[in-house]
This record gives sequence, C-alpha cells and structure tokens, in this order.
Amino acid sequence: MDSITEGIDAVVSVYDHEDFAAKHLPNLGHDVKDFQVYTWRLTNWDELDKKTTSPEFDCGGHKWRILLFPFGNPSLSSSNVVSVYLDHAEHKESPKDWHTCAQLALVISNIHDPTIYTVAHAHHRFSAEASDWGFTRFSELRKLFNIQTGHSRPIIEEKSVDVTVYVRVLEDPTGVLWFEERPHLQAKRERAEESLFLTARVITDDTFASHEGFDLATLDEKNWPQSDLPTFRVSKQLTYSGLKSQVVTYFVLPVDKVRLWVLVNRQNKTVRPDAPIPEDCPSLTVEMICNNMAATRKDLCLYLDVITGPCNLYPPPGHIILFLKHFDMSKQTLLGVGKVYVSRDSKVEELHPIINGHMRWTPGVPLSLYEEVKPGMIELMKPKLTFAQSEIQDGDVICFQVELESQELHDFELQGLYSNPIHFYGFLQNRVMIFFRPKHKKPNSNHPEFKLVLSKHKYDTMCQRVGEYLQHDPMKLRFTTTHMASGAPKAMLQQSLNQSIEDIMRSSYGRTVILYEKLDHRRHHGARLTPR
Repeated sequence: MDSITEGIDAVVSVYDHEDFAAKHLPNLGHDVKDFQVYTWRLTNWDELDKKTTSPEFDCGGHKWRILLFPFGNPSLSSSNVVSVYLDHAEHKESPKDWHTCAQLALVISNIHDPTIYTVAHAHHRFSAEASDWGFTRFSELRKLFNIQTGHSRPIIEEKSVDVTVYVRVLEDPTGVLWFEERPHLQAKRERAEESLFLTARVITDDTFASHEGFDLATLDEKNWPQSDLPTFRVSKQLTYSGLKSQVVTYFVLPVDKVRLWVLVNRQNKTVRPDAPIPEDCPSLTVEMICNNMAATRKDLCLYLDVITGPCNLYPPPGHIILFLKHFDMSKQTLLGVGKVYVSRDSKVEELHPIINGHMRWTPGVPLSLYEEVKPGMIELMKPKLTFAQSEIQDGDVICFQVELESQELHDFELQGLYSNPIHFYGFLQNRVMIFFRPKHKKPNSNHPEFKLVLSKHKYDTMCQRVGEYLQHDPMKLRFTTTHMASGAPKAMLQQSLNQSIEDIMRSSYGRTVILYEKLDHRRHHGARLTPR
C-alpha cells in the first residue's frame, strides 16, 4: 500500500523522529526488527544528475540508499515531477532468495524549516526481483519550488533540500509476509491509482487577485509558470458533499456559504467557469461531475464562489456571473478584482457604479470596459447594449480602465507604456520568463543568477536586456541552451537575423534556463572567444 500526503495539518518536524513516525508510518501490527532515519542534504538542484543516489546507511542488517530522479523517472513522458525510491544497496551481492519486509516514509523538506515538507509512505517486500520501492510521481516540481498555501517558504529553497527516509524493517517469522508483491505490480498499482484518483484545483478570489494573465488562472500555458492553486487529490468515487466538505474545511468557511463552479475548456481556447455543481445532488461523485460537466479537461478545476448574501436563491435567477479585471495604466498591471452577478437584461454601463463602488473610487469616474474574448481578441464593449445583446455569458471576463484625456494617453505612450488593455494583453500573450545563470562559474555578484520577463518574438531584446542587467556589452555575451532534465549545457546559440526566443525555448515545469558567458571581445561568427 502506498500513500502520498500533501497538505496542512498538525505541524510535526521531520527531525522529531518519534512523533513524525507515529503520524506518517501507521502501525501494521508486526514486530519491528529495526528502525532508522536517514537524511540526505542536496544542493544545486538544477545541476543534479538525472539519476542520483545517496550514501548508504544500515537498517535491520541491510544496507540501503535513496534513489532520486530530480526531473522524473525516464519511464515518464514528463520531466516536471520528482521520482524517489528506497533502494536495497546490496541486492546484487545477496543470495538469490533473499528478502526483507520494510515500511518506509520518504520525505522532501525545507532545509531551514523541517515542518515544511511533502511525505509519502508505503510498505514492501524487498527481494532480488524487487529491490527498490517508492514513488514515480512523488511530487510536481512546481509544488516544490513554489510557496504552497499556508507555508512561509517553498520546499526547495536556495536550490537546496533535505531528502529523508524513515525505515522500519519488520520481523517476518513465517517468511511469507506480503508474499503477493511482484515487481510488475508497482507500475500496475500506480496506473490503477491514476484511474481511481484525480487532482482538483481551486481558484479563489485571492488567487484571482494575484493573477496577471488570461482567464482566471494560468492552467495549461507552456511558456509561463502555472498558477499556484490550492490542490486536492481525491477519489473519483468521492461524493460532491464529501468534496465540498474537504474544501470548506481547508478554507474554514461555512458549508452553506459556498458554491463550487466547474471550469471548462471553451472552443475558443479559454478556460472559464461554466456552471455551479448542483447543491440538490449531494450524492454525485467526482467522476460523474467530471464526465457530465468538464469532459474536455483531464483534471477538475473549480472556482470557489463565496456567498455574501442570502443563500436560498443563489445564483440569482436570470443573472450571470462575471469576473472583473483592472488595467492600471500607471502601474502597468492587469489584475483580478473579483466577481459580480448582473442581470442578462441590464446594460453594460450599469457596471460602472458597481466597479466604482468596489474600487472605492469617487462616484462617476469614467470607465472603458473591454471583453476578454480570448488571447488575441480583446474587444471594447458598447455601454448602451445589454449583456444579452453583447453575448456575455456565465464566466466571462471583463476588463476595465479609467478613461483619460488623449494627451495623457499620448504622454504614457511616449514613455513606452501600454495605454490600453488591448496592447497590454498583446504583451501578456507574447511574454516568457527566462532564467539565466553563468555557464562556467558559480553564481556570485559579478556572475549572478536572475530571471527576466521578455517577449518571445525578440532575441535581440534578450541580449540587450541581459546586457543591461549585467552591465556588460550585449555584443560581448554568449548564450547556451540547457537540457530539459539535467540542466546541463546543450547547444550554443548562434545569432541570426530572424531568430526569436520562441525558436530556442523548451518548456520545463514553466522554467527555461539559458546559460550566459561574459566575453572579452565582441562575438563574431566562427571566431574563438575567451570567456571571462
């Protein structure tokens, strides 16, 4: 049996061995032959080999080690997960019929705060045919690199992390304990688990308020990190009432003050809330909800609609739910500000006082409203039309900005700033985040690691921006791409007239890493240049 725990509950330190084992290694009712805990400190995560093993340690008369694939087991098509196992270190030297039965908990934790971790536990009959056991999909990399809800720091910090294994070797007086285990069963069991469970991600008003991009969150974008959303791993047979209970418990909300909207993939490539899960069908299973309401998505993505008024008629009959974003021209930001229910038959201009009130602006501040139809299509709305006439539906996104005089707009444009949401959305559609690090040196003040947000169409702009950041002549910089899994150097970039960043990008859990070199002389095609 295997189990992965991700979440926030009673705080227990990885180093508090007794309490941690009591919490994460259930008593299986067998006598314990030996119990050991081993911690392995890893640094420079991006530079780790595709497969790496810890030093050996002893437990129960056997030598063990941790087996880690920092960018996923090669058997996976994806490199955005971590795979980690407990490996019997002497299986080749042991007798052919050897075996030992062990319980294990594998933990990846923050080096500064051992209460921030992800843990998985299992039990297994180790033998010559099955000498390692663990988790091929231990965790998504983005969850390790990003701060999760309720935590103050990410698990992987400063490129460093602790990998710990708790091992209980159990007595097996009959010699047949867990004899049904076979090496091929692990992959079969993992496939079975994939078919029995799914991931539910929840968008909230808070996550929407920090989202700068299309839709309500970044979910499937290859060139931009996914939004860090509260995530639940749930059985497909869990009822809606069970799912809702988990969600309201996590967010500490009254169960009658919450509605969960299901997001769907629209034909125009947007992902929007489509309908609330019916409250009068508490026995609906998660699988039924997915099949009936979100058949085009692989996972379940929900919007947490918190009710502020009476609950008896909600959503209000004849009304639609809209999501508002504010384009702040002076700050050059586009962020979510919340949701609003409007009558389909009301006019677009009736949103103006609602927005002014929500933003706590002086009544009558003039506004321009735009519909976020899809990437590449942002349309100015006509204030005298109704929402029905404007073909606005549940889950649509409306962006607003304060109207300015033409001279003020011209002044902003002279500064190279975007003067309206249409142009700013164009920037968002073409932006990429690139991580830079020195190729031959350890990062320091003269050769720092850093990241830049750039247009994916302009390679020359990348050279210019990196040169500005490093205070170095951009013509004296040379760049090298990196391998997706290992981060090792891949190919040196040769400048060409029509080259774009998009041509050299590859997606790796939202991270594209490019190595740079400072040169003594300007780069020329075919010339040998000396790195500094």
